[in-house]
Amino acid sequence: MRKTILLLILIFFMCAVPGMAQTAELITEILEKEIATYMDFSYLIASEAGLEITPFEAYSWCTQFNSFPSDDPANTPITVKRFSHFVMQNYGLKGGIMWTAFKSPRYAWKELKSAGFWDHKIDPDKKLTGKEMTQAIGRFFLFYPEARLRTVAMQDTAPANREALLFIGEEK
Repeated sequence: MRKTILLLILIFFMCAVPGMAQTAELITEILEKEIATYMDFSYLIASEAGLEITPFEAYSWCTQFNSFPSDDPANTPITVKRFSHFVMQNYGLKGGIMWTAFKSPRYAWKELKSAGFWDHKIDPDKKLTGKEMTQAIGRFFLFYPEARLRTVAMQDTAPANREALLFIGEEK
């Protein structure tokens, strides 16, 4: 009995350690990037949500929220205002009159800037490095510890994304 338990523990660690090493390697790659992308951002958001998926799968998952422009590819650099728009829209943050009326990336950035999240001198079109993006995600959860990612119903997903997601689901 004791040998069986030890064998099971050994098998668990043999399976778990390569997965953890791969995750650490991906995060290290993201941290070292001069310009972070939507895919990098999506991977960190999906990881925070507890999903163990590849960066591309994470990007596909995040497109369900319809927060990235539909004509932008996964390797598009993430900017301060796009980061702000995603978190304001999908973590249920309240804003002022302009954010409530228009829900645009610029007003999302202005809301987070006025809350003290962003430095008042930061350009909304600044492309974030991997390190800056990772720090911003960590800072977001310190600033808004009660923030929870909203769930998306399939009908809320853009038609092109819905077809791709349904196709992915059929393959499995």
